[in-house]
Amino acid sequence: MKKTAIHWAAASVTVAAAVGLAGCSAPQPAATGDPADPATDGPITIEIWGWNAETGDQIVDAFNSAQDEVVVEYVLQASNTATQTNFRNAMEADTNTACLVQGFAPITTMVVNGWAQDITGAVEASSGDYNEGSLAAAQVNGSYYGVPAGSDGQFLIYNQATFDQYGLDVPTTWEEMLEAGRTFKEHGVDITNLAGEDPSPLINLAQQAGAEWFAIDGERWVVNFVDDATLQAADVFQQLIDEDLVSNQTYQDRPALYSYFDSGNMALTSTQWWSLTGLQTNLPESAGDWVATDLPQFADATEVVTPGRALPSFVPVNCEHPEAVMTYIDWLSTPDGIEAGRNPETGAVSFPVQVQDPSPYVEEIIPEGFFADDAAAGEVIVEAQSNVIGKFELGPNYDAWFPELQDQWGQAVAGDITIEEALTAVQDFVVGDLEDKGIAVVAGD
Repeated sequence: MKKTAIHWAAASVTVAAAVGLAGCSAPQPAATGDPADPATDGPITIEIWGWNAETGDQIVDAFNSAQDEVVVEYVLQASNTATQTNFRNAMEADTNTACLVQGFAPITTMVVNGWAQDITGAVEASSGDYNEGSLAAAQVNGSYYGVPAGSDGQFLIYNQATFDQYGLDVPTTWEEMLEAGRTFKEHGVDITNLAGEDPSPLINLAQQAGAEWFAIDGERWVVNFVDDATLQAADVFQQLIDEDLVSNQTYQDRPALYSYFDSGNMALTSTQWWSLTGLQTNLPESAGDWVATDLPQFADATEVVTPGRALPSFVPVNCEHPEAVMTYIDWLSTPDGIEAGRNPETGAVSFPVQVQDPSPYVEEIIPEGFFADDAAAGEVIVEAQSNVIGKFELGPNYDAWFPELQDQWGQAVAGDITIEEALTAVQDFVVGDLEDKGIAVVAGD
C-alpha cells in the first residue's frame, strides 16, 4: 500500500497508548452509495457510535422519522474512553461496522492511524451550511477527514462592579489587559486566574496569535512550539506571572475557585458558552455584575479571531456510505435537528456552534440573572462563534505531549522556569517521542 503524505507513518507507529494502532492494514472503503439515488434498493442503514446517553436515541428517532433515505442505528458507548477501546479493538479485528464515530482524539490521530477516510466530496456538497471554523476543524492538510465540528468560541466576562470601583476601562487588547492588571494590583485585585494544571490559556492564546505547533511537510512533521506567534502569546503570560498580576487558584478545589471568582477580587476571565450555567450557579454574590465582551486581540492583529478547537466525529475507512452520513449531519444543523436534541429533563438545547448563524438559539443558553445585560451577552457569544478559528493542529501524539505541557506549564506558573523554557522542553519531548516511534520529524526554525 502506497503511503501518502498523511498516512506515511501509520504502518509503523503507535500514536498513543489510549488510542492504539490500526495502521495501513485497515480495510478501505468500497464504492460509495448515494442515499438519493433511485437505483438504491431501499434506505441506506448506517451505524453511529457515541456516548450521548441523554438525547442520542431521541435525535436518531427524530431523524429516522423525518425522512426515508437513511436509517440510523445509534450504538451507545459508555464513555469517551470506552469508545476508544471498543473502536480500536473492532478495527484490529476487522469487525468495525460504524459509519460515524464521535470524536475522541485529534483528527490527525485518526488519519495517521489509518482509521478515518477522506470524505471531502461528501462534505463539500453542503459546506455552505457551516461556519468557517467548523469546516477548518474537520480538515487535515486541506482535505476533510472529519465532519464539520463546531468549536466553542472564547469570549471575555468581566466584573463590572470591580472595574467601576477602580475607574478602569475594559481592555480590548492584551497589551491593555496587562496595563489594567498593573493598576488592579495596586488595590490587591488580580486581573485573572492561571491554574498551574491547566495550560489551555496558553494554547488558546497561541492559536489566536497564529501559531502552528505542528505542520505536515511532505512525509514528515514539522514541530515548532517556539515560533514567533507562540512566543508573542507566551510573553503576555510571562508578564502576568513575573509581575504577580494573577492568582493561581486550582480547578481541583472547585468550591475555593468559585468563591474566589465570586469575591470581586478577580477582574475578568475568558470562558465559553457551556460554562455559563455553572458560573451562574456558583457565583451568587456577584450575579448580575458580569458583562460579556469580545476577547482582547493583539495590538498588531490584522483581523479579529477567536480561539476554539474541536474533536470532530469521523467516518471510518470501511464505511461505504459517507454521503448518507452527511445526510444525517446536515439534518442535525436544521431547526428540526437542533430541536430534536432538546434535553427532556432540563429543557436545554445545545447551542449549534457549527451553523452560519446561531443567533436564534443564543437566548436559551444565557442563564437568568448572571449577566448585567443578557441581550448584549448574546451578541458577544454569536460574534465569537463567527470569528472562531477552529483549526489548531495537535499532531500525531497529542496524548503523549499534553501531559508534558501540563507539567512544564505548572513549573512556569510557579515561577520556577520561564514559559519559553517550558515550551522548548515540550518541543524537545515531542521530537524525541516521534523519533522513538519511527515518525519522521524535524524541529521548526
